[in-house]
Order: sequence, then C-alpha cells, then structure tokens
Amino acid sequence: MKKVLSPLLSALLLAGCAAGTDVPTVQPTAAPETPDTAHSLETAETAGAAAAPQGLIPTDAPVLDYDDIRLIAYVREFQTYPDTDYYTMCRDGKWGLMRSDGTEVLPCRAPYPLFECGWNAHHWHGYTDGMTWEEIEPLQEQLNAQLKETGDGVLCDAHDGGGYRMFVYLQDASVYVYAGSIGPGEFAAPTDEALCLYSGRADGIVPTVSGTTTHESDDWYNFVSDGVYVYRDKNGTAANSCTYSAADFFFDAPLAPAQRDGLWVYLDTTGREATGLCYDAVYDFDIYSDTPPTAARAAPLLNGYAVVCRDGQFGLLDGSGAEFVPCTYDGLVWDGGAAWVKQNDGWHEYTIPGVAKPDPLDTLSGNIVAPDTRPTRTDTVYFRADADSSNRLNLRTGPGTEYDIIDRISSSTLRVYGYASAAPGWALVRYDPLYGMPHFGWVSTSYLLPAE
Repeated sequence: MKKVLSPLLSALLLAGCAAGTDVPTVQPTAAPETPDTAHSLETAETAGAAAAPQGLIPTDAPVLDYDDIRLIAYVREFQTYPDTDYYTMCRDGKWGLMRSDGTEVLPCRAPYPLFECGWNAHHWHGYTDGMTWEEIEPLQEQLNAQLKETGDGVLCDAHDGGGYRMFVYLQDASVYVYAGSIGPGEFAAPTDEALCLYSGRADGIVPTVSGTTTHESDDWYNFVSDGVYVYRDKNGTAANSCTYSAADFFFDAPLAPAQRDGLWVYLDTTGREATGLCYDAVYDFDIYSDTPPTAARAAPLLNGYAVVCRDGQFGLLDGSGAEFVPCTYDGLVWDGGAAWVKQNDGWHEYTIPGVAKPDPLDTLSGNIVAPDTRPTRTDTVYFRADADSSNRLNLRTGPGTEYDIIDRISSSTLRVYGYASAAPGWALVRYDPLYGMPHFGWVSTSYLLPAE
C-alpha cells in the first residue's frame, strides 16, 4: 500500500524534516575542539574569512568564484553514482570540469552540466554540445591532448552502450537478478555475493522493480519495468509498505535514497525511513528532456555523508539521517573527504575532523597480493583487454603465472590500480563482468590496450 503523506510535512523546521517514525533529532554535530581546530578557526575568523559551518574545518584552498558546482554522474555497478574525483561547475550559465580538489580542468563553455561515460573511464560528455562538427573536431583534438597530458581523461562525443543489472520481483513472488547487454537478458536467483555488494550483507534488502516479461529464446527474456520499486529481501519480503519511483542500492552505506511523490527520503538498512520525505535531487541532470536541465537523483552517502537539498538550500546528511550541516547554504558538494560550500564570497573548502577520503584498495581481499607501486596522475589507467570470448585473459591473485586464476576476461575495460616492482609486466586491475560481481586481480600488461 502506498503511504499517504501528512500535510504537516510542508511545515518543516529549518533544521531538518521529520521521518515517519523514530526520527533522529536533526542537529548538526559539533566538531570536538582541539588545538589544531581551534587554531584553524581562529585564523579564519581573524582573516575575515566566511565562518565555517558548524562541524567543518576550513582548509587553505583558495576560494572559488563559480556560480554553481555539482556532483558529476557515472554508473557504479549499473546504478547512477557520483564520481568522487571530479565535479562539473558553472559560471555565467556555462559549464566546465574541475577536479574535486578545486583544480579547473575544462573552462566553463558547455551549455549543460557535464556527465561521464557509464563505466567511469573518465570520458566526458557534453562539453562540445551546441557546436558544429567542423568546430568540434579541432577543439576536441586540442583538448584531448591537454587532458591526456594532465591525466584527466578525454572528451567523448558518442554515447557509450553498456549492460544492465537489476533486482526484479516477478509474478511468482520471487526476487531475481535480471542482467544483460543491449536487448534481452537472463534471470538468475540472487547470490549472497550479489546481496553483499548491493545491500552490505547477504540477508540485506535491495530495491526491486516489478514489470512484465516475454520469452525471447532459450534462457533469454525481455523485461519491461513498471517503474514501481519496493525494498525486499531475497525471499521477496517487503521491508516497508511504501512504493518508490526511483531507489538506490545501499552498497556499504547505512542509508540509501529513494523517491516518491517527486521528493526523496533516506531509508536505513531495515527499510525504515530515517528522514522525512523532503529532499530534492542534486545531480544527474536530464539535459535532453528538460530546459533548463534539472537534477534527477539524490546523492548517496559517500564515506558516511551525503549532499542533500531542501527548499533550494544545501546541507550534509550523516549516517543517522540527521543534517550534520543544516540545509542553509546556497551550494555544497562532497567527495567523501572534503566539501566545497558556497558562502557569500564564493566556494570554500572544508573537511570533517577524523574523516579522510577512502583508498579504493582498502577493501582489497586478503588473498590478492597488494601492489607496492601506484599509478601517478598522468599515467594511463584505463585499458581494454586484448581478448575475446574464445581467447580470454587470465585474472590472477598475484603478479605471475604461479598465482591462482580468479577469472578469465573477455574484451572489457579495466582500470589499473597498481604494479609490483619485483614483477614487471603485471598490473593490478579491477574487473567488472557483465553477469558476475566485480573484483580485483592481476593481469599481464602484454594484453592491455589503452582505452580511447
């Protein structure tokens, strides 16, 4: 049954919005004062800088004068997700690209917010929109050379295809994983590995969508979603009585955003709505249907905190559902380690005491050999496996043929995360198979081609 909203939800307190039950008090968490934080705050105030939001510590980064800065979208495990290394920013109605540390990569000239290819290969879309082909070719050649030199990806004027993977709830009251490339897909029972990836644990809940199926051939089916999402466990039991028009996976976070009636709410891993239904979308702009483009999705928690927007004002939500930074600012972005907050004189960078941006290899499995050398910013890190379905590339637990084979890779985009100085010719990569779960492993670099 669909939950009926109380009209009182429109009367929200400035400090936050109430959840349906057991609402955490919405108060910003004060950062403990230490000699370092006290000195930082005293220095900022003495210099006449904008006051830091409660709980945040200013850095020495220069103030940025952009009109807007937004999260930039890619696809994480078949779901829209923010890139934590880059933002798209706006000045005078034109959009560009910046690193999350504030470094400008592409000046503001695009008519719409930039977005990224689905597989996070740092291929940037939208920068040459509105230009003729005669104008695009020389500019793209010039900018791609510049981007490659600085290690910031490339422009992309095509729209990359990819696969899909979703959890569906069919007429037999069972939950399945439906996966495929372009066209029909296959149904399979959800594995513990898949549930751990998407919900954080084997008995967790995931957003499932209902719809209709038609048999194509053999084990291939067409599935047409009805756009109605319900959080369920692998047995099909609903976590609450609500239906949603969009819903995110939890991955390893304690909360996930879901949309109903045009607004967003954050659920905990039991299905309880931990915030009120009061937040607006903040990123993933629909640049083809809307003029001006509007954001389509709420942000997930990145390292324990999520950018939220309420009544046009931005803040930062914590893992309990409380607004750590109240929604009282004209703009805010967060990459998991630092936030840019829009104040009267521009965008200021802040950090949260004790919170550092995670290392992607922090979750490296114990049976995988860790690299002793990491790629530099300007190193090429995206490659295509020189392989096919009949000649696959071995993915191993370590840098050498003496290590166990984890998987065999067909043609696929791989990202390099490190090397072993004692074993030249081998690289640690992350492999995201279409039908299986992503994992790290080592491959021979002789079979890697730069991904253009």
